[in-house]
Amino acid sequence: MSYIIGCDIGTTNVKAVAFDSVSGAILNSHSESYEMMHPHPDWSEQDPDDIYEAACKTLKAVADSCTEKGDLLGISFSAAMHGVLALDKNGKKLTGLIIWADNRSSDIAVKLRSSVTGKKIYYNNGTPIHAMTPVCKLLWLKSHQPEIYKSASKFLSIKEYIIYRLTGNFVVDYSIASATGMFNIRELKWDEYTLKKLGIKSEKLSSAVSPYHIEKLPANNAVQLPKGTALIMGASDGCLANLGSGAVGNSSMAVTIGTSAAVRICSDQPYSDPYMQTFCYVLDEKNYIIGGPSNNGAVIFEWLMNTFFENEEYDAVFEKASSVKPGSDGLLFYPYLLGERAPLWSSAVRGGFSGLDIQHGKAHFARSVMEGILLNLYSIGKILMQMKDTDTIFANGGFARSPIWVQMLSDIFGKKVMLNETVETGAVGAAMLGLKALGVYREYSEMKSFTTVGKEFDAVPEVHVQYDELSKRFIKGAQFMLAQGTQDW
Repeated sequence: MSYIIGCDIGTTNVKAVAFDSVSGAILNSHSESYEMMHPHPDWSEQDPDDIYEAACKTLKAVADSCTEKGDLLGISFSAAMHGVLALDKNGKKLTGLIIWADNRSSDIAVKLRSSVTGKKIYYNNGTPIHAMTPVCKLLWLKSHQPEIYKSASKFLSIKEYIIYRLTGNFVVDYSIASATGMFNIRELKWDEYTLKKLGIKSEKLSSAVSPYHIEKLPANNAVQLPKGTALIMGASDGCLANLGSGAVGNSSMAVTIGTSAAVRICSDQPYSDPYMQTFCYVLDEKNYIIGGPSNNGAVIFEWLMNTFFENEEYDAVFEKASSVKPGSDGLLFYPYLLGERAPLWSSAVRGGFSGLDIQHGKAHFARSVMEGILLNLYSIGKILMQMKDTDTIFANGGFARSPIWVQMLSDIFGKKVMLNETVETGAVGAAMLGLKALGVYREYSEMKSFTTVGKEFDAVPEVHVQYDELSKRFIKGAQFMLAQGTQDW
């Protein structure tokens, strides 16, 4: 028997999962967590060495647990997007890892987004102009820390840093590169126009390689695995969540609700939205993932629990929400408590409730928050469904543990929703990509055992009609919230 490890480098932890290469069965898994730091308002950083050490410990633990279960074929990586780390010429850190949640470049992003230059950068590279975007983070460094900007030898993501620490090589896959705002998604190379505007040369960035590119572990490596063990570059977590859930077909969509949230479809062509509402990232040389991310996923429901239901269990609150009719008797929630990315792309917009009257109780607030999070995602989904017909949604993330919330998703979108047997879709997608890179399989269609569906939910047609009408009110209200909160739009 042989197995492959899918390693998912996330915002809060690294998780490694060992999969049987034939059946797709999970043999073992391990995770290690690390902290996020906020040294100043709007700053969000992590120590890349903490993440590197967590990755090595996690990989070693999983590999050690599988020594009697077969031969390790290799390790394939999934990773969070939009991080930036500056290194000097000796490979030493000049900054912390500035992660996707960092908003220090908000003012720069607003100005760039409204400019001709920003529109050109978005069209070439597919990443919406926002404080999350590495191109904006680098412009902030150039303006506020010019000594670091000039002296930096390399600007890296966390996956690149881990590969560098393990192998000594600076390489980045097309998928992670395409989320920087500096990588041309049509030419699959660093974008000359953007780099010229930044005033940096491509030598300060890693060599861009295929997601199927393989590096080899040297002897005496930190993971304590044999020399020559294959490290498959893999892709970004969002792209691999689509692959790992099975949402790569012509009529499928992926909806993820974890701390944040996203809606994504797969396409064989790159796409740049004329209104700059959506992203387009590379999965591999023939597949692109188009979609929109939201800041406001299950973290908003956590706020609800802490504010309204502090001493209650999640399942009990879901049950209370289910006792209220769809539409929450007129109570509508706009979930923009953390600003918003898609479809508004404003760090300044804020949310709230509308239609509140004296009849509304705690159960109404619970249901309206659940509905508001999904209606916001539906506003993204509507944009994507104009591009291609969709009949099936593959759902993943922590919210999928609530059948009530998943049924609500089905009703709001008016589509069949499928849940995979495993929620580790990023690691699954990494493993599938790795097996293809190693030549174990030629096509993803041969790996159906890795994406087994556990449950299905069907939309109730009359409820969908009601929600579709409600979504029109929601979109108008969202635009009002945007106008109130953002002076620069």
